[in-house]
Amino acid sequence: MSRVVVVKYTGAAGDKFLERDQYRMLLDAAVKTLAGTDDFRAYLKGLFPKGAVGMKTNCLARLNPTLLPLVDALSELLMASAGVAENDIVVWERGNRELTNAGFKLNASSFGRRCLGTDTNGVGYDDSQFYTFGRVNSLVTSILTRLVDHSINLGVLKHHSIAGMSAGLKNMYGAVNNPNKYHANNCSPFAAEISGLEPIRTKHRLTIIDAIRVQCDKGPAFDAASMVAYNGLVVSQDPIAVDRIALEILQHLRELKGLPPLAKVGREVKYLTAGEQAGLGVNTISKIDLQVRTVDANGVVGVGELF
Repeated sequence: MSRVVVVKYTGAAGDKFLERDQYRMLLDAAVKTLAGTDDFRAYLKGLFPKGAVGMKTNCLARLNPTLLPLVDALSELLMASAGVAENDIVVWERGNRELTNAGFKLNASSFGRRCLGTDTNGVGYDDSQFYTFGRVNSLVTSILTRLVDHSINLGVLKHHSIAGMSAGLKNMYGAVNNPNKYHANNCSPFAAEISGLEPIRTKHRLTIIDAIRVQCDKGPAFDAASMVAYNGLVVSQDPIAVDRIALEILQHLRELKGLPPLAKVGREVKYLTAGEQAGLGVNTISKIDLQVRTVDANGVVGVGELF
C-alpha cells in the first residue's frame, strides 16, 4: 500500500491564501501522518540523511505558482526537524525569470537558502549523458544531477489543456531539456516516464501538491473564474499515488462547478495508468492508504473526509 495524506485547513475563509505559519501546521500534520507517529523527526532524517535538498517549484503560471509561504514553511521544517542546513536547501525552477516573477529571491551563493533556475550561469542541463526511460530520452538539469542529493516536488493542482491535470508528475517537465517532445496523447506515457529518469526517480523523496486554491478549468495559464477553494495539501512519497488522489479532488471540484469529467472533453489523465504499469507507483485506488486530516486555526488536528 502507498500512503497518501491530505491535510485540509479548516480555519481558512473563502479563497484566501495561507500564510507561512498555516502552511507549517499543515506540513507538520502531513509528515506526522505519513510517519505514523507524532515523533516524526526520525522519519524526516531517514528521508534526508545528509546532503542538499532540492525543491522543484511550479512557477510558469505567474498568477498561480508555488507560493513563497509554503517554501518558507517547508524550509523551516527541514532545518528544525531533519537537521538540513539552510544553504543545503535549493529552491529551483526551469528559469530564473519564473522564480523572480513568483516572488522568490535568487541566490546561488554559499550563504543562505539557495534559489536558482537551470538557466543560471554554470548550471544548465547536464550534457554528460542522455537519460532514457520508456519513450523519454532527455538531458536532465544539473540541479538534479550535480547540485542536490534529495528532491521534493512542489506541484500546484490545476487543470491542464493537454494533459488534463497538472499536479506532481507534470511539474517535472521543468527538469528536462526537451519537454516540447512529450505532449502527444494527453502527455501519456511521458508525464510519468519523465519521473522514471534515473536522476529524478532515485532522488525523489516527497511530492507536496498545493491544493489550497484549485484551478478547475482553462489551465495551465491562470483563469480567476476557474479557481475553487479546497484548502488542502496532498502529500506522499509515491509520485503516482499522490497524483491519483489529486485527480479525485480535481474531478470532484469540476463537478461542483458544473464542468464535465476530463475524459468527456478529450482530456483523460492517461499517464497515471502508464506510470503504474511502468512500476513507478500506485494508481489503483484500492492499493492507496488514504489518510485525511483537518487542521484548525489553532493547529488542532482531526480526522477528515476527502470531500
